[in-house]
Amino acid sequence: MPTKLLYFSKAYQQTATAKVIQVLRDGPQTGIILDQTLFYPQGGGQPADQGSIIAELGNLAVSHVSYNGGEVLHKGKLVGEVKEGETVTLEVFWPLRYQHMQQHTAGHIVDQAVKNVLPESKSIDGNHGISKRMYIEFSTEVSAVAVSKIQTAVNEIVESAVPITSEMVSYEELVRRQIKLPFDLPKNKELRIVQIGKYPAMPDGGTQLSGTGESWPITIVGVDLKESSWRVIYSLTAPGKTAQLEVPEPEKTKEKAEKATLSLSKLRERIADLKAQLSFEQTTGEERKTKYLGKKGYFNELAQVMKNLEAADRKEAGQLLNDVKTYLEKQLQRHLQEQAQNQVAAWVDLSIPGVKPVVGHMHPVSQAMEEITQIFERIGFTRVRYPEVDWDHYVFEALNMPPNHPARDEWETFFVEAPIDKKLGKVVLTTHTSNGQVHEMERLNSTPPIRMVNIGRCYRRQQDATHTQMFHQFEGLVVDKGINIQHLKGTLDYFAQEFYGPGTKSRIRPFHFQFTEPSFEVDFSCHICGGTGVLNPEGNHPAKAYWSKNSNEKQPEAETKCKFCKSGWHEVGGAGMVHPNVLKAGGIDPEVYTGFAFGWGIERTYTLKPGLNIDDIRLIYGGDLRFLEQF
Repeated sequence: MPTKLLYFSKAYQQTATAKVIQVLRDGPQTGIILDQTLFYPQGGGQPADQGSIIAELGNLAVSHVSYNGGEVLHKGKLVGEVKEGETVTLEVFWPLRYQHMQQHTAGHIVDQAVKNVLPESKSIDGNHGISKRMYIEFSTEVSAVAVSKIQTAVNEIVESAVPITSEMVSYEELVRRQIKLPFDLPKNKELRIVQIGKYPAMPDGGTQLSGTGESWPITIVGVDLKESSWRVIYSLTAPGKTAQLEVPEPEKTKEKAEKATLSLSKLRERIADLKAQLSFEQTTGEERKTKYLGKKGYFNELAQVMKNLEAADRKEAGQLLNDVKTYLEKQLQRHLQEQAQNQVAAWVDLSIPGVKPVVGHMHPVSQAMEEITQIFERIGFTRVRYPEVDWDHYVFEALNMPPNHPARDEWETFFVEAPIDKKLGKVVLTTHTSNGQVHEMERLNSTPPIRMVNIGRCYRRQQDATHTQMFHQFEGLVVDKGINIQHLKGTLDYFAQEFYGPGTKSRIRPFHFQFTEPSFEVDFSCHICGGTGVLNPEGNHPAKAYWSKNSNEKQPEAETKCKFCKSGWHEVGGAGMVHPNVLKAGGIDPEVYTGFAFGWGIERTYTLKPGLNIDDIRLIYGGDLRFLEQF
């Protein structure tokens, strides 16, 4: 729903109420969208307003406001809480708003003053305080000698104290009134125009003063030439203050304009002056190189005259510029060599220890991958890796999943737009690393024994505090003669103790997976409560000594429920005996060989490590160095 813009008709209003439509949180910043607003969003050359959005339980210090497709987004630091749907109070920081109004109105006054002095001038853009700059830009030439006349015209408009009015009109009305447009405007919505006294109206989207007599003193600083446009730069002086914004010196802008209009004869004079100046230069070699041949150096300024010369003069001018560039390069090279010969090498104490460079480390997920690989390699597993973009056959079909299985729905799996193979089916982003099972069987020519651990990325349509759409899994597969559930349970116990520490246990619970039979959910015992689900199981409650001396008061329970696991166990993933149909898909006889498989997310496994207590898996991929440097 578009935000209603109150500032259009109520530029002097400082407070209002509004309803909160949406609250958006982005790190330390909070964004709020309202049904209506007094805050002006940055645009049209005018900076954004600042102020406060005050709710019942919180306060947003508004530091920036932006316009986004009809909605106005207010961003800043939030103290407390702001709820969607509640009514809040808006308070605009008036001194800053009033300054912005002064700056924007001054821009319109300058625009009109230039047109009074130069009737054929065409304004194309303006800046009214963004990045501390104020100017009106024209596509037609504004000579530096006209500055004094423009200043006089500005003063006359201010002293006339005429009213400034605004109204909303259609595009057709703009055309009917023959209002000059500096650029294309939308034709399918109402547009705002501003009029100074009886001067022609002009398009505008900012906040304006009620009349020119209210304007602070405006000073025309000069004209600055930018490629093919001219910027008339102005400044404002608030009562009792000096000029508020930094602006170029008039003499420099005048000199710049003169350089851009050099004739061929004046170009020769400039080159002669340049060579003479170089002979008296006292700066270092690098300083000279920047001053004469740098991006904003003297040579590039001279080269700008090429586009303003007559076609017949450009060839000779080009030869002159090439000669002077060669001359400058030779002179600077000679000076650098002389400087190097005359320079005495500074004494260096080689015994001082050097500054050690900052050394990074592997990402926490990569660290977990390395540790998991080493744990399984110690008991004969081989690390493999199979495609993350694979055929439907390996991801679903070969794993005993029928065509109507929920995992093959487009709302659960990312399918790739690619030609469908008649035998292997569609192309998908793998939802699990189990696609590596049949790949591994085929790699070994369907000849066990197999002991593999497959680590790779997986993709699912889930995104919250405990899930990401891209995550990592590791998949274990063992196939041989006589493999049973005891081997699976022993492998799980071994991994739990190696990864989480001695004393950690595993347990398996009956479950259903399409590619294993029987199937199990795998849990590991909690490292905080030791798998008991309670704290202080021996009755060592920290307050027991106090209550033992105060028998009249009720004693607390000796055992406190573990808040981290709540039951003594953490669910980590799935496992089971490989389904006979999966063995057949890999070309292995299930009457001769059996096997087990297990697999779960690396991020989930890693965040359960003792001492981490990471409550949001998305932190791992946030790129925040303050978080990553802890590992």
